[in-house]
Amino acid sequence: MITGQSKHRLKIAIIFMPINEIRPPLSATSLASSGDLVMDEIARGLARSHKVIAYCALGEGQQRVEQFDEVEYRRISTWLDRRLLHRQKLRRLLEFGGRNGPQPLINSSLWYRHFIGKVIADLLLQDCDIVHIMNISQFVPIIRARLPKTRIVLHMHCQWLEKLDAAMIERRIDAADLVLGVSNFIAAGVRRRFPSLAHRCSHVYNGADIALFARPPSAPPKPKQLLYVGRLAPEKGVHILLDAFHIVLEQHPDAHLELIGPELVVSREALFPNCDDPHVLELEQLFRPGAYAELLRAKVSEFPSGRISFFNKGVKFVELVSHYHSASIFAFPSVCEEACPLPPIEAMASSIPVVATRDGPLPEIVEDGRSGLLVERSNARALADAILRLLSNPDQRGVMAEAAFERASTRFSWDRITDDLLKEYESLFV
Repeated sequence: MITGQSKHRLKIAIIFMPINEIRPPLSATSLASSGDLVMDEIARGLARSHKVIAYCALGEGQQRVEQFDEVEYRRISTWLDRRLLHRQKLRRLLEFGGRNGPQPLINSSLWYRHFIGKVIADLLLQDCDIVHIMNISQFVPIIRARLPKTRIVLHMHCQWLEKLDAAMIERRIDAADLVLGVSNFIAAGVRRRFPSLAHRCSHVYNGADIALFARPPSAPPKPKQLLYVGRLAPEKGVHILLDAFHIVLEQHPDAHLELIGPELVVSREALFPNCDDPHVLELEQLFRPGAYAELLRAKVSEFPSGRISFFNKGVKFVELVSHYHSASIFAFPSVCEEACPLPPIEAMASSIPVVATRDGPLPEIVEDGRSGLLVERSNARALADAILRLLSNPDQRGVMAEAAFERASTRFSWDRITDDLLKEYESLFV
């Protein structure tokens, strides 16, 4: 057994995506991506009972080796990789074709090759039991070739394994011992596409700091405060929420909506390569630089003064708590099929019923009719009706709030996530 109470102490290497700086604790920064935050929470959870090394990019002013919460952060310079990737001729060479058509740069085996080479050189000195890789499947066969006896875990926070070139991805999965999705939705998609490798696919959910988000009795929610947390981007459906809020104000003119998150629009091709989702493809023009920000500002200008608050810069993770505690309903109108979004989990941990779209993994997170309500994607009327239902029924809202907290605390605590991951690790040594 290798559970948290086991005497068998594993040595685990976690490889972050090299495109972001990791500055622990990530909860104290406004710059961390949700995927990085999840991996850092996992690393620190594992480090309570096992030896953990985290490999990540070297940022300005950072130490190459740093110890924090029992995790040893080893940082590798990505200067050369970034310099090469900015050269247009090389970018064209790296953007290659596949059976599914042109492949994005991020799927190239040469993407951040210098970084992973330096990581492997260090891994050869470490004698790790497990190498746990975030998202980047092309790192798997390179590590397998140099460390043939090490267990390799590929942890997917997105649908890339479903969407990128099948023949190439199959070889990479075949070189891994375990492929984890952050939801069963992600894992099931991989199993469907690669049935011969389905036995290697499982899932471990993302989580939330329950103690941090738990609402104290002294912080009752404002009765008509609505909240959205997440990137202000087309696929997140914030424009749909604004359309729905117009309908809500017709019956509740004193309602208030807070929108919290960075105005960060990532290209559709990078987020959803080879996309065939009509809900996302309908948004194609909104992924153009500046188009979505212009749309949101135009929509917000149509509302009476004081009905909407924007917090789009500098909100640190820990500062979200007070906003969650002020809200009585959390809206998550995602137009895309998410992987396993953190904000609905954080809202539930804050005893807030969630109104969300019903595709992707959200039915795994929000129990429709118990801890929240699920509606069709891209449907402002359905979203508004669900919000109105909760605004008009404070007793039902209270029951759902209790159920939301119960589900978050029992299913999505970081302790539970760490235990689930250790059980997956255990299966590699049977």
